[in-house]
Amino acid sequence: MSAARDIERAMLERCRQIATTPGEKPRDQAEANVCRLAGTIVRIRYPEAGARLFDAATRYFADHPEHELPSAEVVRRGWIINAPRLRDRLERLLGNGS
Repeated sequence: MSAARDIERAMLERCRQIATTPGEKPRDQAEANVCRLAGTIVRIRYPEAGARLFDAATRYFADHPEHELPSAEVVRRGWIINAPRLRDRLERLLGNGS
């Protein structure tokens, strides 16, 4: 499970960077899919961060439409542990640092 947590930690940090840094964008398919999901689930409490995440993912998928995956596949591939955990951890990061 530590490998999964390491992957999750890296994805959370990238989401935080993308959510708080204008012009920052996903570097690959995994980051783009996690950003899309994260943008959707944090948008209520953090509308600006959620919009930045979702928009960054949308721009990535405009160039790579074949890389967009359903949320369940994002979990199945191990890029995040689960959506509620992603929301809780990312909201905590955004609350402390943005």
